[in-house]
Amino acid sequence: MDAPDDLSSDRTAERAWICARRIRERRRQLDLTQTDLATLLARRGLPLTNRTVSAMENGRRLDLGKLPDLAEALTCSVTYLLGLTRDPTRWEPDKTN
Repeated sequence: MDAPDDLSSDRTAERAWICARRIRERRRQLDLTQTDLATLLARRGLPLTNRTVSAMENGRRLDLGKLPDLAEALTCSVTYLLGLTRDPTRWEPDKTN
C-alpha cells in the first residue's frame, strides 16, 4: 500500500498534467499559437517566451502563481485549467456523483 505522501504526490502530479493539457487545449480552441499566448501574457505584465509556454504545456515550469494570468489570457477560469470543471467559463467545480 502506498504511503499517504505518495498518494498526495500522485494527485499533485496528475493535477499538474491536467493543467498542462488544459492550457494547450484551450490555446488551440482559441486558435492561438504559443507565441500569441506569450504576447497576450506579456501585455498583462507576465513576460514569457513561446518556449516557456511550450514547457508549461508539457508539464514543466508550471507556476501556480501564473494560473490567474493564464486563465485571463485564455478567457477561462482557473477552475477549468485545474480540471475541476469541463466548462471553461465556470468557476464552481463540477459536482461528482
